Amino acid sequence: MKTVKIISIGCIAMIAVSLIFNVSCKKKEDNQEYSYRAAQDNSLAEGAFNRCYSEIQKGARQVSNKSTNDTITGCPVLYISGSWPNKTLILDYGSTGCMGNDGVTRKGQIITTMTGLYVDSNSVITSSFSNFSETINNVQHNITGTHTITNLGHNNLGHPHFSVDVQNASVSYSEGTIHWTSQRENEWIEGYDTYLNPFDDEYYITGSASGTDINGASFSVNITSPLLCKYCLTIYRWVVASGKLDIVNPGYPNITVDYGNGDCDLIVYVIINGTSYTIVLG
Repeated sequence: MKTVKIISIGCIAMIAVSLIFNVSCKKKEDNQEYSYRAAQDNSLAEGAFNRCYSEIQKGARQVSNKSTNDTITGCPVLYISGSWPNKTLILDYGSTGCMGNDGVTRKGQIITTMTGLYVDSNSVITSSFSNFSETINNVQHNITGTHTITNLGHNNLGHPHFSVDVQNASVSYSEGTIHWTSQRENEWIEGYDTYLNPFDDEYYITGSASGTDINGASFSVNITSPLLCKYCLTIYRWVVASGKLDIVNPGYPNITVDYGNGDCDLIVYVIINGTSYTIVLG
């Protein structure tokens, strides 16, 4: 068992795993320098679109049943127009950008069309990006693609659940461009009765993703045990508290990521070639 200390980058925990592969991806002495590049780049794309999901969801919660156009100031500025079932929500971060309460500086716009409220069964929330970017640790990531949330109603446990599809996506930054596609289902297991309070929300996430890393190598990701995403008040951040996923990068060993037992302990376990690395997120 090996233990590694990772410095937090101030984002929700889904992106935090993107740094853990520094444990292995720099092993030039055994010709493994880019063995885990795909895993790192998948996690970078995953984190970017999870944050976009959060931004879209927060904006959609403020639309409510408004029948008239409206503008809500803040970061971002929300422009609401149209009428049901074709409501338009523009999240405008400005051309120079603004910093959200998650520490991420965003520029440009997320343009969203809504056929109904986020909580309405069968509503479809489709988003695209206009000159949109995120800057984290002084690195700008330019984001494109189509992000679609479909409310699937309630499952047999009575929980609202949603399909979340990301198509034709790319994340470009100084090192290159990641191409990414994702098909997920989010099961809203806690907090759906307190709609305006996002901090008591908990979700189970299942599904898969695929793409190519900055070197053009293909990869695929499969969630083998549902990921539990929740907000931890003790550390003031969103985390993946439990669940497992496998990352396949043809020609290299598979990687298993284990997020633990549900605690807000910021511990992640990574298994590569039978070796388990304990990652403590700072």
